[in-house]
Order: sequence, then C-alpha cells, then structure tokens
Amino acid sequence: MGRIGSYIGRGVRSVSGTLNPFGGAVDIIVVRQPDGSLKSTPWYVRFGKIQGVLKARENAVNVSVNGVEAGFRMNLDNRGQAYFLRERDMENVYSLTTRTSEQLATLNLKEGKNVVVFTCSKQQVDARIYLWRWDANIVISDVDGTITRSDVLGQFMPLVGRDWSQTGVAHLLSAIKENGYQLLFLSARSISQAYLTRQFLFNLMQDGKGLPEGPVVTSPDGLFLSLYREVVKRAPQEFKIACLQEIKALFPYDRNPFYAGFGNRDTDEICYLKVEIPEGKIFTINSKGQIVLKRNTDTMSYSCLHGCVNDLFPPMSSVSSLRRLTM
Repeated sequence: MGRIGSYIGRGVRSVSGTLNPFGGAVDIIVVRQPDGSLKSTPWYVRFGKIQGVLKARENAVNVSVNGVEAGFRMNLDNRGQAYFLRERDMENVYSLTTRTSEQLATLNLKEGKNVVVFTCSKQQVDARIYLWRWDANIVISDVDGTITRSDVLGQFMPLVGRDWSQTGVAHLLSAIKENGYQLLFLSARSISQAYLTRQFLFNLMQDGKGLPEGPVVTSPDGLFLSLYREVVKRAPQEFKIACLQEIKALFPYDRNPFYAGFGNRDTDEICYLKVEIPEGKIFTINSKGQIVLKRNTDTMSYSCLHGCVNDLFPPMSSVSSLRRLTM
C-alpha cells in the first residue's frame, strides 16, 4: 500500500499545478439526421471554483469551434457550471444544455472531430465535438480496467510515466475504426478528469500504434459525487445507462447505433444489455488481459481478437452490401 500511495502522491503533485480544480468539459456528439437536421448530446461544461470567476460581474462563457467564435454564449452559475439561457424568456434564467439544429448548423462542423473551447474570465476549458451520420455504428469502450490494466492504478500510473495499458488494445480498436465503426470512450470519471482522460487515451502508443479518435464521455458531475457513486455506492451504471440512452435518442427511433461494447465489470455488461447490445458483442476483460465472451470459460486476448477483427467487426462496406441484398 505504501508503494501505491507513493505513486498516487507523485501523480497528484505532477498535475496539480496545471489543472483548474474541478473544471472541465465533456465531449459532445452531434448526429446528422436523414433530413439533414442536427441533434446533439448535452453540453456539460464546468469551471473551477476560483474566487475571481465567481465574483466577476461578467459571467458570460465565450464559445469557439475550430478557432472560430460561435454565434452564441453560455452563462456561468455560482457553482461554476455553464448553461444556455432560454432565449425567449431571459428573465426566468431557465438553464439549457443543448442547442437547436439551426444553432448547431452555424458552427460549420466537419465530419469527425472538431475542437471547442470555452472561455470565462481568465479560465479556459476545451472539449471535442464529433459529427456523426445517423447510420453510424458505435463500439463502446470503458476506460479504467478495460484500456488500463486496473481501475485505480490505471488512473495514476500514466501520470508518473508508467504504461499501465492492456496489451494489444490500441491495435484492436484501431482496426475496428478502420473497418468503419465509430469509437466511444465511456468513463464514470468526473468532468474534472475529462482533460487528463483525453490526454492519456490519445497519447497512448503501443508498438507505434495509438488509439483511434472518438468522443470521451465522462460523468458531468463533480469529483466527489462521481467518486461516491463509483466507490461507495458501486453503481457507475446509473450514469452510464442514462448517458447511453441520451446518445441513442440522437438516432432514428427504429435503429440501434450500438454495435458492441468492451468493459471489465458486471456493471458494464448491465449497461450494454440495457441499450440492447447483443450478448455476443459484449466483451469483458479481466486484470490479466483475458477477454470473456458471453460468460464462456474460454478466454481470448486483445491481440487474438485483432487477428479475427474482420469476422467480429466486418468492414462496413460489406455490411452495407449485405443489407442491400436482404432488402
């Protein structure tokens, strides 16, 4: 335990000078509908509770996307949480977390990743906006214990320069992406850990291969509430199920965008089943890097799955051709 405590202490000290305490932003998913309109997940943005911000007269949060200022702003409440005002009834200060299709269209989003920056006073947080099509097929991956080798040390070892990732995960997920699937990284970590989570995921390299791009969706709650739900209640599925249902609602009602899911706990399986991912597409990995499919006793590894990726995750061109033949 002393050694673990030393790693954790070193990790916290290494980042404490560069972070805005309790600030961050969750990545946003925008889906283009068959009729060309746009729908997005909520815009969750939080600034650190620094005295200078909370006492400032100007509580407007400026928004820019891909370096271009957006035609709208957010406002900041006394908890450091950003929100949109209801434009037709400004006096009631009714908070909103989404934008209309028309407002989203003004952002001129490109397919895939877009960078959004939120600025208030002297503080700045950023996130990514991913523009997907209505017919996207999504593969979900948990982070802690799934991409990392353990739930706890996986959060701290990268901070002190130690690789704590599961062997072969970058090659497998990259191959899945190359076959036409969208990757979604889902974590019960708090919004204040969103920046570090992105940094870890997209700086991870295994034999020259990095993880593919995809939205990093964390809990919109603060650090303590997220830890309470994860550690004390042991119920991360409460957040994850609600989050996945929000994403599913962006797509046409008659199709399920979720194709497969990777996780390391029973709670991950509960989440994936709740959003109707077939049992045969739910992959559970343990701390030894062994993957169990459908609770079988036979195990595989990420490297083994990579060898048969075209069978488990057929290239989307092949899937589209098969659908046309069966229509």
